[in-house]
Amino acid sequence: MRVIMFDRQSIFIHGAINSLQVLIPGINISGTSQTDELWALLAESPASIVMIDGGVIQNDGMALLEEMLMRFPALRLVVVLNKKEPRWVEQLMQCNVMAIIPRNARPERFSAVLESVARGMVCFPREWVAHASPSPQELSSLSERQLDVLKLLAAGESNKGISRALNISTGTVKAHLEALFRRLDVKNRTQAAMLYTRAA
Repeated sequence: MRVIMFDRQSIFIHGAINSLQVLIPGINISGTSQTDELWALLAESPASIVMIDGGVIQNDGMALLEEMLMRFPALRLVVVLNKKEPRWVEQLMQCNVMAIIPRNARPERFSAVLESVARGMVCFPREWVAHASPSPQELSSLSERQLDVLKLLAAGESNKGISRALNISTGTVKAHLEALFRRLDVKNRTQAAMLYTRAA
């Protein structure tokens, strides 16, 4: 597992690296508080998990996240937040962030979230997303097959994995996803997975 940390506080980076190296054997983790160094690390490992300080993004107005995903679309983004802000959580979900971790969480929680994200799963604190604005549509508007696709999506499966599990082509999976995104009024996989998780 390759993890890159970007945080304003070097001491937080140092503490997280030490804790996570104990909890996740074989983790390859490094961190920086400098933007130019972050871009260099991303260029070396364009499919990493990036654990980023939410304060940096808030100050930057989401532009940094959007640029990161545009330049390195295989990145998996994890945001570390100081406090619960429902509107902010909703914005992060729209930017394909895969996980949010409260900054004061125990090292074991950081470890569990990173391992889940490495497997393709989406992880948001239940108590934080419970207040995020719900979708105007209900899951009941989906066909049985679309629900099967959504369930596998929420479990972290790729289009290819969904295709294998349901014995359908990847083109059919894509068509189902486009249809269920429209029906649920969501923009991406993260929002669809979160909606399913909240309703399940």
